[in-house]
Amino acid sequence: MKEFFLQLSRQIINIWNKLKLGQKITIIGSIVIVIGGLIILMTILGKPQYVLLYSKIGPAEAGKITSKLDEWKQEYKLEGENVLVPAKDRDKIRLNLAKEKLSPTGGLVTFDIFDTVKFTATEFERKINYLRALQGELTRTIESIEQVENARVLIVTPEKKLFIEEEKNATASIKLTLKPYATLESNQIKGIINLVASAVEGLKPENVTIIDNKGNILSDLMENEESTMEGLSSKQLELQRTEGRGLERAIRSKLGRVLGGDKVEAIVKFEMDFDRIEKKAEKYSMPGFEQLKTSEETLKEDFQGEGEKPSGPPGVEANLPGYKGITGQQGPTKYSKDERRTNYLADKEEVVQTRSPKLSKISVACFIDGTYEYDEKGKLKRDKNGKPTYHPRTKDEMLKYESLVRAAIGNQKEKIYEGVEYVVSIENVQFDRTQEWVYEKSVAQTELQRKIMSLIGLAALAIVVFGFIIGKALAIRRKMRREEAKRRTEEERRAALLALEEKGAELALPPEDKERIELERNVAKMAQEKPEIVADLLRTWLAEE
Repeated sequence: MKEFFLQLSRQIINIWNKLKLGQKITIIGSIVIVIGGLIILMTILGKPQYVLLYSKIGPAEAGKITSKLDEWKQEYKLEGENVLVPAKDRDKIRLNLAKEKLSPTGGLVTFDIFDTVKFTATEFERKINYLRALQGELTRTIESIEQVENARVLIVTPEKKLFIEEEKNATASIKLTLKPYATLESNQIKGIINLVASAVEGLKPENVTIIDNKGNILSDLMENEESTMEGLSSKQLELQRTEGRGLERAIRSKLGRVLGGDKVEAIVKFEMDFDRIEKKAEKYSMPGFEQLKTSEETLKEDFQGEGEKPSGPPGVEANLPGYKGITGQQGPTKYSKDERRTNYLADKEEVVQTRSPKLSKISVACFIDGTYEYDEKGKLKRDKNGKPTYHPRTKDEMLKYESLVRAAIGNQKEKIYEGVEYVVSIENVQFDRTQEWVYEKSVAQTELQRKIMSLIGLAALAIVVFGFIIGKALAIRRKMRREEAKRRTEEERRAALLALEEKGAELALPPEDKERIELERNVAKMAQEKPEIVADLLRTWLAEE
């Protein structure tokens, strides 16, 4: 094995010695470029990936944290209010900072303020510190919600009065900054309200006001929703919302196949009747009053005179054969009959079993985006002001899309559900795509930079290859010129020697020149007499070279 490496090294040295200066420079430059590229690549790949440790922390907290990181000799980056650390060390750093009680609070005052007791603090100062700590703790809790980026809580607790009627209720105001494209569900808003109301003594949920960073009062929306859904249980509300979301997906699916999923937005509201039994009662009497009469009939008969008095067995027996009744008596007769029939209006009650839940109304609001112009390369066309060229939908298109929506909810002309009211509203609205265009622009710029870097790399490679080829060609050309000049000089010298020899002149030539001339004569003679041997010899030399 040792001899193999020695032989290999000798061969490499021999090959290197045979190379020209330009070839050696080219090889050395290529090796340097390759090694430099590998070093740069390893540096980029070996560079730690930094992630966010804490964001939006105050200068005092940032100073304490960075001082501790410097003490631990931990790599970090400070970018404004954000501290970044290597991804593999983030969890460990957070645990260590928590042990040192250096976890940031974002400038908030929490109950840690009472860790140090001040005997000189007044009752008013303790009350204010408690209120500040409570606000800070509530802020941290609300900011832990996924959709909330930042929160601010303000609580007002009025002083206690001697008389109850003079006391005022506690109030709370909450400002929420939501993350981009994030929204809060109604149950989340209700949860925040109940959280704050439960944490503050004497605070009622109706005295909690929540607004977002755009000034919208979220708590009012919650109250409006509760007023419309009064009397319904959580399961019933969830059933309505589930049915509505299912129909929303159906509408987006139908129109999305035609327009594209990002050009349709649907909002569906189901109204259901959850009553199981309906009772219909008609009452015509009231306690303490006579029953209501519908009709009254009176029949009166009077008879007086001579003749038989009516006698005999009453009833049907007088008409039966074989029975002899008592004979009537003669004499003065007097007969009287009085009848009264009264019909009263009776109370009625009807019980009807109904289906539950019963769908009573469907409200659908559908928003459809217009179209934008694109060039042949698929790029968005813009006007003179740099705005995208937008075209609204035509009236015929909107009618066609409305029929698709009605088909999605089963409200076609041949299939209308009895007792169900449908309200369908379709509007052509230009969607806000600012963020989308910013993202597309950044992607296009990144792609352009990547193409430019690729072109620069290819150009550099082409320059290196072209330079190598040109250098090689120039070296070959210089070599050929030197060999041509040497050959001409040698031919001229040999011709002069032959001419002098033919004239019989004695030349004082060195012995090596005479030997070379003799050798050339022998070679020329052999080439004339045995050309095949000379050709084989030349091929062997060329193969060795």
